[in-house]
Amino acid sequence: MNMANLLKTVVTGCSCPLRSSLGSCKVTPGKKNFLRTFHTHQAQWCKAPAKPGIPYKQLTVGVPKEIFQNEKRVALSPAGVQALVKQGFSVVVESGAGEASKFSDDHYRAAGAQIQGAKEVLASDLVVKVRAPMVNPILGVHEADLLKTSGTLISFIYPAQNPDLLDKLSKRKTTVLAMDQVPRVTIAQGYDALSSMANIAGYKAVVLAANHFGRFFTGQITAAGKVPPAKILIVGGGVAGLASAGAAKSMGAIVRGFDTRAAALEQFKSLGAEPLEVDLKESGEGQGGYAKEMSKEFIEAEMKLFAQQCREVDILISTALIPGRSLP
Repeated sequence: MNMANLLKTVVTGCSCPLRSSLGSCKVTPGKKNFLRTFHTHQAQWCKAPAKPGIPYKQLTVGVPKEIFQNEKRVALSPAGVQALVKQGFSVVVESGAGEASKFSDDHYRAAGAQIQGAKEVLASDLVVKVRAPMVNPILGVHEADLLKTSGTLISFIYPAQNPDLLDKLSKRKTTVLAMDQVPRVTIAQGYDALSSMANIAGYKAVVLAANHFGRFFTGQITAAGKVPPAKILIVGGGVAGLASAGAAKSMGAIVRGFDTRAAALEQFKSLGAEPLEVDLKESGEGQGGYAKEMSKEFIEAEMKLFAQQCREVDILISTALIPGRSLP
């Protein structure tokens, strides 16, 4: 039996969590002695009674209407509601929550949800939102103050940028699952809503730019003459930036990309974009593959490069972002 199977057997056979004292156990040589020592401690761990869980049918999931200006998303679609209802959850949706996403109240009712007001929805055991709680101008109260005490909130939070909001949620003893903090690793890929939204935002940025641009993206040769292709500069080679580069290139534009990370520049190049660099050599690799804040000298060199490029390009799309910092 290998170590992975051994740990799986121990955890499966014991309903209470492993204590940190495992690291201090005295392990004697030999496979049999090791197993005997391990099972002895397992018996000690299981002395504490396991806390009973709450049945799904006793939990209410609330889906409030997003009140952030121009926000058209909704946290749960009728299909998502139907999946939760099948699991036994009670789901309440605020009236009009899905209108901007083309989901009517009748769609949610047909999926098994109840339609209620904002106060009733926010008082649910578990609240799912897109935007972080904010002041509701109609009710004249902060959404966080309407949350159930010791309830659960699943939403984009950006904790480093919203310390006051965290204080409010802490006073309500709210359990918060910040979707923007989900690590970009394979095991958490199904929960990575941030990357999904970034991909859509990058694509949509190009579509909106094309709509406002006065010419075609791709070059045209007509009887009246030639029309040159649009030139686009994309700053930031993350998920959104690469999505923008791919979309713009597929529409026939000349694409240039800039990032402080060498790996991101290579990804720009693989999409057919021209990678841009400054003369100053400095690595922009931060933790988890994200970019880090650069030196003053590097930023000055960046600004000179951008000033030069802005004289040449038709469209600039900025997707640059450092985790926990305001947008540049």
